[in-house]
Amino acid sequence: MRVDIGAGYRLYFTRRRKVLIIMLAGGDKSSQRRDIKRAQRIADQLEE
Repeated sequence: MRVDIGAGYRLYFTRRRKVLIIMLAGGDKSSQRRDIKRAQRIADQLEE
């Protein structure tokens, strides 16, 4: 998801069954790769 305000912030989210979990991590384009990895680690922790 992208917010078209300011630097064009990216928000990362996931779904678990019918539950939508928003804002696992976020950032702008300059930190996008790092932010995606962070969001993936957080999403993996939700499974525990």
